[in-house]
Amino acid sequence: MAIPSRGRIIEFMSPKTKNGLLLAGSLLAIAASGLWIYYQQFKAPKYNVALHQRIGEIVAEETMKVVGPKGTVLLITIPTAQEPELQTQLNAFTRSLKRNANYRIKEHELDTKDQPKYGLGSGLSGRRFVRAVNNHDSDAIVSFVGAPSLSKEDIASLKRKPKFVVETRSPDELLNLFDKGVLDVAIVSRFVFPAPGPLKPSTPQQWFDKRYQVITAEAAKSLPKPE
Repeated sequence: MAIPSRGRIIEFMSPKTKNGLLLAGSLLAIAASGLWIYYQQFKAPKYNVALHQRIGEIVAEETMKVVGPKGTVLLITIPTAQEPELQTQLNAFTRSLKRNANYRIKEHELDTKDQPKYGLGSGLSGRRFVRAVNNHDSDAIVSFVGAPSLSKEDIASLKRKPKFVVETRSPDELLNLFDKGVLDVAIVSRFVFPAPGPLKPSTPQQWFDKRYQVITAEAAKSLPKPE
């Protein structure tokens, strides 16, 4: 007895069954298209996620060292829509603080409209830093947008000197801030070479050591004096 072909089998189906198969096929096609679009838009980020998570954790660890087991922390940040690395760091920072200490975290997001100078590790002005210090009663200020350049007038206008932890791309302003007792710890893009650790990093800490370094007030004494 001959076996009906696929086309013949479909012909023998009821209209209801045919419609069901057509609907299922359409749904599968839509799902496949949706998965492709999702993959294109939300595929793996083009940056070292583990490294930036570790940066956020280290900023938190250094904050806890200078503040203690509890306190109020003011975060100085910028919008993260164009800064996915910053969002990763902030998430890791917040998780680490909440897991290891009793902190109240307040966020002070700077308005970056028409201000291209702002970015991860850069852009904080002396004026905005002074305003943040004087307008917020906090035990520590943590800046993810760099270290400010402070004049004598800026420093004199500070109503208090909370602990200050900063992530910055450049060490240029650090020595002055340490000398004036304004800065406690800086996480800065590496400027002392060779970097410790293996040539080919494989762990988040090794990646951090290759690209960043932690500078404390004591370590700052060995920084080169600005010309």
